[in-house]
Amino acid sequence: MSVIRHFVKKEFRQVFRDKQMLRMLLIVPIVQLIVLGNAINLDVKHVRLAIFDHDHSEVSRDLLSRFRSSDYFDIILADQSKLSALMDRGKIDISVVIPEGFARDLGSGSTAKAQLIVDAQNSNLAGIATGYVNGVFGSFQEDFRNRMLEKNPDIKSKIHSVEVVSRVFYNPEMNTYFATIPGIAVLLLTIITTLINALNIVREKEIGTLEQLMVTPISKFQFVMGKSLPFAILGYIELAIALAVGMLWFKIPFAGSFLLLAFSAALFLMTTLGAGLLVSTVAQTQQQALFTAWFFLVFCIIMSGFLTPIENMPTALQYLTYLDPLRYMIKVTRGIFLKGSTFFDLKYELAAMAIYGTAMFALAIFRFRKSTT
Repeated sequence: MSVIRHFVKKEFRQVFRDKQMLRMLLIVPIVQLIVLGNAINLDVKHVRLAIFDHDHSEVSRDLLSRFRSSDYFDIILADQSKLSALMDRGKIDISVVIPEGFARDLGSGSTAKAQLIVDAQNSNLAGIATGYVNGVFGSFQEDFRNRMLEKNPDIKSKIHSVEVVSRVFYNPEMNTYFATIPGIAVLLLTIITTLINALNIVREKEIGTLEQLMVTPISKFQFVMGKSLPFAILGYIELAIALAVGMLWFKIPFAGSFLLLAFSAALFLMTTLGAGLLVSTVAQTQQQALFTAWFFLVFCIIMSGFLTPIENMPTALQYLTYLDPLRYMIKVTRGIFLKGSTFFDLKYELAAMAIYGTAMFALAIFRFRKSTT
């Protein structure tokens, strides 16, 4: 026991001697708890709902007012002819179409039909949003029947009902795997290329081979590219394996272009490899590199929209997610997989990744040069 006690004391001294590790152990969990506690919200709110009222009656306006007064929906005003384009670009989560004659059919005791069009790319969001819409229709129908009975009790035998006909885009069966597997593939790509790249370079520091390499004729740029390219290739292999498993094992359809996905991955890899290189310039040990990289990875994963809709987060955090490269890559991967999105459909996301990747890699190279001079 004496040996163990002395060993424990020695380890505590080592931990407290390492100021950077001490900050990670004490400050990082508090920051993560505060920020991520607000970011992670499994309640689905702010569903982007487009309503197309072709009836323009008092009854349809009453129905619309119920959607507008709900805390669960953000009403989107748009032309129905642009519905497909808006869904392809991810601007609308769900839409309700009220046909002409809706009030007439409901008032006569016939079944009044309404159409519900759902973007099921995110099956969890689609299922919950559909339940919200059906709930609004249910309460509307019950209140309408009660009002009719108050006016004329003799019509009790007539059933005033609303039939909501659903049309589900991109994921008709609302299969959860369709949304999660492409996202998981991106997470694996991120973790491998960021963590392993950072740990590999820091290991060179620890064993002293980095200094030996720096005195050789090889330039720092050549060193960075030589260290990064193998992990880029490994990242592509990992992505290919993950997507192959998704398509063959989980039966996820691939509607888009493999070439566009490979191009998108190249832009994204500039960011992750640059992040790994940047971490290696501030960490002196592999343990420090692991903690530093994981600190930022947790933020990126949680705030990417993979686990919880970005619209559920506080407004300040929603703006902060624009700095998260995972937000763009997950949207791009899902769009290519499920929607068959084209370059022009994803131009804003691709442009953001290009800017982010170029800036990150350039900063990492500059910082690496400075740290090795």
